Amino acid sequence: MKTSTLIPMFVLGMCFSLNAQQPGSVSTLQATLDNASQAGKFTFIVFHRDSGAGTRTLYQQTQDGIANHSEKALVTTARVDDPTERAMVEKFGISRAPMPMAVVVAPNGAVTGLFPRAISGEQITAAIVPPTMMRCMKELQDKKLVFVCLTRTDKVEVPQGVQAVQQLPQFKDRISLVGMRLNDPAEARFYQQMQLDPQQVNGPHAVLIAPPGVLVGHFTAESSAPQIAASIHKAGQCCDDPNCKHGHAPQTTRPTTSPR
Repeated sequence: MKTSTLIPMFVLGMCFSLNAQQPGSVSTLQATLDNASQAGKFTFIVFHRDSGAGTRTLYQQTQDGIANHSEKALVTTARVDDPTERAMVEKFGISRAPMPMAVVVAPNGAVTGLFPRAISGEQITAAIVPPTMMRCMKELQDKKLVFVCLTRTDKVEVPQGVQAVQQLPQFKDRISLVGMRLNDPAEARFYQQMQLDPQQVNGPHAVLIAPPGVLVGHFTAESSAPQIAASIHKAGQCCDDPNCKHGHAPQTTRPTTSPR
């Protein structure tokens, strides 16, 4: 089976801290993001250079689209050339992007969507991601290898092979473990994207996702550390060195894992 892109690459290729701001500057946008984070809401930011028809249209599309998600989302605007927002624009990497553009930021700071010039209701719904997916996107944007560890209780069981890989020098600082309950309706969409049938999971089970959003494989209690490490190497995710020979490995087959 081929590896699949779990989350849009253009979103996960970004890595930044939304809390970083230039000393002495006053960012209205940062204050809005902080308030939205405290309220647990997604922020749809309409960046623009002017208040022309294109900007007004995108803003109206966004406002109309989040009407059915008002408990989860809000919309705001910011000028891409506003000096007080310069640090934010640089963090998003959109200073030269086509404008207007809607940037979607989750409550935890993860970017879940970039939409130049137009946005649809379907795109808005897709950008309001499930809770665990939101956490994974944040870790992936920080260049982490994410093991989503599945559980039916509040106790997260991590396969022994995953624990062993986490201790290996080449991976110990690059792995993030994220727990997810198997009986949470809010996560249904993420189950599907991870090619996961919750009813088929018995015992410790982890799904590995690598930057920029590639589903590497499923690993169980029977998966050994060498098997998991080999899968990471095969996916070209063994290190951050762009010249690493594994970084150019073909991502054409899904790693061999133990049957679920």
